Amino acid sequence: MFKRVIVAAMVLLSPFAVQAQEAPEGAFLKGDIVYGSTSAPIEIIEYGSMTCPHCGHFSRDIFPKVKEEFIDTGRVRFIFRNFVRDRYDLAVATISRCTTDVDVTKKLVDSFFERQEEWMHASNPYEVIAQIAEEGGISQAEMSRCISDQEAQKHLVEMMQKGVETYKVSRIPYVMMNGKALDNYAYETIKAAVEAAE
Repeated sequence: MFKRVIVAAMVLLSPFAVQAQEAPEGAFLKGDIVYGSTSAPIEIIEYGSMTCPHCGHFSRDIFPKVKEEFIDTGRVRFIFRNFVRDRYDLAVATISRCTTDVDVTKKLVDSFFERQEEWMHASNPYEVIAQIAEEGGISQAEMSRCISDQEAQKHLVEMMQKGVETYKVSRIPYVMMNGKALDNYAYETIKAAVEAAE
């Protein structure tokens, strides 16, 4: 199912693509988006979608508490991985990685989740997506290049597919701690799991 959705998404991705079919290859942040110390003893991984309301709730209301108590104190290393599932998700995920500066990507991910309802329910979502991206430091030209970069899109699709094949991701947000899936993404669940592992 996911494969059919993503193939369709890549074909229909964005009006930006019309402007940049021959755009040169440029900056694109691949791989994990990592928060915290790489030497932290506990690793939490989240697979999330930019169009998933529950993922937006996690980003806005739960992650800040996890960051303050566990990440900023060196107890946890947190990894975010995109789990793309539709064309808007793929567009936003691609644009948020249209840089080699992970801090820019983190800021964009935060902004897209913070304003998720605004751009998802807009009459023209791409206009609002472009506005958020520009406010986050990604120019129209950079967006056009990234949104038509098939290698970037392929990278994100493969990230999603690996989540399904390796970790059996079947719901989002999907949160794992030290390789084991948690029952849910509630702050209390994460807190209890971290404290039990320490």
